[in-house]
Amino acid sequence: MDSFKVVLEGPAPWGFRLQGGKDFNVPLSISRLTPGGKASQAGVAVGDWVLSIDGENAGGLTHIEAQNKIRACGERLSLGLSRAQPAQSKPQKVQTPDKQPLRPLVPDASKQRLMEDTEDWRPRPGTGQSRSFRILAHLTGTEFMQDPDEEHLKKSSQVPRTEAPAPASATPQEPWPGPTTPSPTSRPPWAVDPAFAERYAPDKTSTVLTRHSQPATPTPLQNRTSIVQAATGGGTGAGGGSNGKTPVCHQCHKVIRGRYLVALGHAYHPEEFVCSQCGKVLEEGGFFEEKGAIFCPPCYDVRYAPSCAKCKKKITGEIMHALKMTWHVHCFTCAACKTPIRNRAFYMEEGAPYCERDYEKMFGTKCRGCDFKIDAGDRFLEALGFSWHDTCFVCAICQINLEGKTFYSKKDKPLCKSHAFSHV
Repeated sequence: MDSFKVVLEGPAPWGFRLQGGKDFNVPLSISRLTPGGKASQAGVAVGDWVLSIDGENAGGLTHIEAQNKIRACGERLSLGLSRAQPAQSKPQKVQTPDKQPLRPLVPDASKQRLMEDTEDWRPRPGTGQSRSFRILAHLTGTEFMQDPDEEHLKKSSQVPRTEAPAPASATPQEPWPGPTTPSPTSRPPWAVDPAFAERYAPDKTSTVLTRHSQPATPTPLQNRTSIVQAATGGGTGAGGGSNGKTPVCHQCHKVIRGRYLVALGHAYHPEEFVCSQCGKVLEEGGFFEEKGAIFCPPCYDVRYAPSCAKCKKKITGEIMHALKMTWHVHCFTCAACKTPIRNRAFYMEEGAPYCERDYEKMFGTKCRGCDFKIDAGDRFLEALGFSWHDTCFVCAICQINLEGKTFYSKKDKPLCKSHAFSHV
């Protein structure tokens, strides 16, 4: 880190904008510079950390306290700054001509704070908690503990009853790639990303996309023939066990003669194992068990999938989470351009969502003095039919601050008393 001191001769404006502070848990730093301004001419750069203001340590100052401290300096502003210097890499002798593959940069952790983690709703039938409970808990914000062996549980499937299991062919598995190491950066995220401060505006909202995937996948073709088995001479028990008894159908409670299947620990006639909703025979394909009832994948989705807050229809594909509700992606759109907002930030105005671009175009306010946007929380004033930052409303000739003072106007430019009749 390279520390240095800068002295700016007054009066204001000083030609820079601050961001951060103790109240934001972010060190004070320079967020913007006015081209050709006093700070820019003195060598101040965007991203420089502010260590001291007029000799006073700035580490414990809030954003407002730092602004007031700078405003109180008057004709001379002394700043202690610190700038991160990139590490100088030394050439090294390479022993092998092999080149290392390029790795993509991982986004800064600060950017990830905007978005909630994407979830993948994979049904887990037959587990300790029913899938409907998991969906309801997710929609209401309820937190629950994850089962220790949850990652080892798989969807319910028919268990074949065979005399001698066929040898399974082993397929070599490719190793998972290791975690990507983020590339080091010599500058803090609020310096590298110019929009860092804007992302934390109090009125800005973000959304999260999840996917309500199909609750089951059809049984592979090569395994379907093993689901239904033929009864052998020895026979099996009612529950499918090899206890020397003839199997009994769990649905009709009759002795099974011939082909049968085993699911959820019970034996069934193939035509008796059906969906509780539509009556479809589940001899092939996946199925789900919920509160003792058996469902095919389409019926399970319709019965337990969440509803869209706009069209009230069931969501069986991609889900949008916004405003504590669930939406179809195509139902949650910008009120102006009708584009799906998806996982981008948006603004609410009169109960309608707007994307950032249309909100700035329709409702955004820019400072007349510096032409920068007036962010939420910035101090500003209205004068001469325009909006101004409190530090930008100055005399057009001598640059003295006119906030709360008598001023004159000529060609939409403010003038102090001393220069009221000067040529502009």
